[in-house]
Amino acid sequence: MAWTLYYESAAEKELSKLDKGKQRAIVKYLDECCQLSDPTDRGHALTGQWAGFHRYRLCQLRVIVKIVRAKLVIAVIVLGRRDSVY
Repeated sequence: MAWTLYYESAAEKELSKLDKGKQRAIVKYLDECCQLSDPTDRGHALTGQWAGFHRYRLCQLRVIVKIVRAKLVIAVIVLGRRDSVY
């Protein structure tokens, strides 16, 4: 079961601002998550105002995603450092 990866425009813009090495690492990690049968096995479910979203942590960066099980979609909502994401 392969999940489809979708980037919100703001997340895509933040990704393009990163250096090429970090971009490749993030894209590789998210592609690996798309190959899992359940992408929630990685990452962490968020609570509070971010309830319903999941977080993937890659070094100092946080990737906030919305996992839509009915459509098998992982939507990247926010991407950035911890101090600017939350």
